[in-house]
Amino acid sequence: MTYDQLIAFLTVADQGGFSAASAALHKSQPAVSKLVRNLESELGVALFDRSQYRATLSDAGRLFLERAAAVVEHTEALRTFGRQLGGQIEPVVRLAVEAVTPVGPIMDILRGVRERFPAVRIELSTESLAGAADALREDRAEIAVATTLGVGITKLDRVHFRTVRIYPVARRDHPLATCGTPIPTALLRAYPQIVLRDSAHDPAAPSLNVLEGGVRWSVDDVTAKRDVILAGMGWGGLPEHVIADALASRLLVRLEVPEFQVHAMELFAMRRRDRAHGVVAQALWEALGQSRPTAPRRRRS
Repeated sequence: MTYDQLIAFLTVADQGGFSAASAALHKSQPAVSKLVRNLESELGVALFDRSQYRATLSDAGRLFLERAAAVVEHTEALRTFGRQLGGQIEPVVRLAVEAVTPVGPIMDILRGVRERFPAVRIELSTESLAGAADALREDRAEIAVATTLGVGITKLDRVHFRTVRIYPVARRDHPLATCGTPIPTALLRAYPQIVLRDSAHDPAAPSLNVLEGGVRWSVDDVTAKRDVILAGMGWGGLPEHVIADALASRLLVRLEVPEFQVHAMELFAMRRRDRAHGVVAQALWEALGQSRPTAPRRRRS
């Protein structure tokens, strides 16, 4: 039994077939099939039922799956530990963060990592909605800070990072801000809702707080979304930390939108369990896990 055989078996089970597994592993389908057949031959049991159009796990395969996954996970952990013992420092570490993530805590963490590993290049990308999950899936990032939207969390290590409150807002002189409450649904749909364009490559990725049937304008980042709303061109949901000053000065006002289903986004630091993590990525992971929100200072009266 080899590590490659276990990886092939787990990937076929996860992807739902040999063709999809070959694409995920960047191997030919005959090569993946051979790895699995050799494993079955060595074990003396059929792990997949191949009588249908797509291969499905047999009873034995389902029992074997959990232990095989544990072996692979432990092997990856041992490989990571070995790299740490060898002092192998990776030249580049890639971090993908959800667009609503507070920048300050991330900068503090990266500053600490830079002080420990000054020669390592950090690549920081901003993703929207399910885009961070894509970055992990496609190996464009070692670590992501994002919601679990569109994420298969059973394959990830994750630790809570922050809770970000989302408020629907409009400029104070916008018709929606001056029409009273509750705002009629038809009126909400008559004015452009400014939404973040999902950076995920999956066209079926779920949307968040988007009114169906209304006028919709799309932007690529939170700053652009805020600026469009501040210009009075539309309304939409924005993170509390992004608009705190504008709310305090009454440049923006909060709207009551019952159709909004998500009033807070739970952000997690996440990484794949089936990948080895270098020394710097491990340090970044630990720093993200230890980061805690700072309590607001009380003003003296």
